[in-house]
Amino acid sequence: MNNQLSVLLIGGYGVVGKQVAALLNQYYPDVHIIIGGRNINTAAAFASTLSKASAIQFDINAPLLPVNIRPQLIVTLANDPDNRVLHFAIKNQIAYLDITRWTDKLKTAITYTHTFDQLHAPIVFSSTWMAGVAASLILRHALKFKQINSIDINILYSMQDNSGINSVDYMDRMLIPFEVIAEGHTQSCMPFSDGRLVSFTDKKRFRVYRFDTPDQLTLPMLTQARSVSTRIGFNSNITNRLFYVLIHSGFWRLISTQRFKSFRQKLLYNPGKGDEHRILINFTGTDSANQPAQSILSITDPKGQSHLTAIGAFNQIHSILTQQLSNRVYFGETLPDINIATNILKKEGVKIDFD
Repeated sequence: MNNQLSVLLIGGYGVVGKQVAALLNQYYPDVHIIIGGRNINTAAAFASTLSKASAIQFDINAPLLPVNIRPQLIVTLANDPDNRVLHFAIKNQIAYLDITRWTDKLKTAITYTHTFDQLHAPIVFSSTWMAGVAASLILRHALKFKQINSIDINILYSMQDNSGINSVDYMDRMLIPFEVIAEGHTQSCMPFSDGRLVSFTDKKRFRVYRFDTPDQLTLPMLTQARSVSTRIGFNSNITNRLFYVLIHSGFWRLISTQRFKSFRQKLLYNPGKGDEHRILINFTGTDSANQPAQSILSITDPKGQSHLTAIGAFNQIHSILTQQLSNRVYFGETLPDINIATNILKKEGVKIDFD
């Protein structure tokens, strides 16, 4: 890297954005960080706490940069639902990183990139869980197998964690079916269904339920796994049971209109001072001797999900700025040098265990 490099963080003063900026400042102090958001005063106030940083007003719905600012990379840390920032980046030949998309929005964005005759900068979608952290480690771990039958991703969501408001957006998708690959075939699943008890530790056993993440789109393609599933549960079995009843009784449907959006958010979004984020991944398949094999990968961030997401985003930024990427579309989990990424994760206190 050199002192000419600059990175625009859209939503850079949010919960995750602040941590991404701090990581960039810490590891690459020569990179100029541009904090972008609708509130220029908030952006400027945060930028003043960083070294080599500035702030601009940036509206996702009407993307525009000052004539004297041209970053090498645009990072969207806030939702780009109508692909307006994606369009802006492609038209202006600026590299683009997005970590915010649900599966259907990811498919739409990939399709949208195909409407351009040519790309002049890399486009990276890293919306799998924790900005690609889980999926990139899964790809490395998958090399232990000759054939993978199943990858089951189980996530423990702490009610005490410090997170941004977007972290509970998935609860607005509890009535929307989604597609998964099971036994080599596409099938439709309903959110918060097919529950199972998972032992995250000897003393932490919670019920987790199906929900939609892009991991269930990308990992079958990248690992040839016959089945991939993602489940999530709260670190309170009472809360898990409550939401199961709310959803399956039909009450959630009654309050799923825009009128009750703030009410739904209040039910879930009460961020605490922070708590650990746990991911437990189970693999089954065959080994090099064609014998049945199984393995477990565990990822724990004592500083919580926003911290883990920030590390994931930082690892993607590092890859884009330091690798000679072609001008095409990438899944973010395929990019990081896994040894470098793992070292950064561990340096930041993330625990990675596997058998």
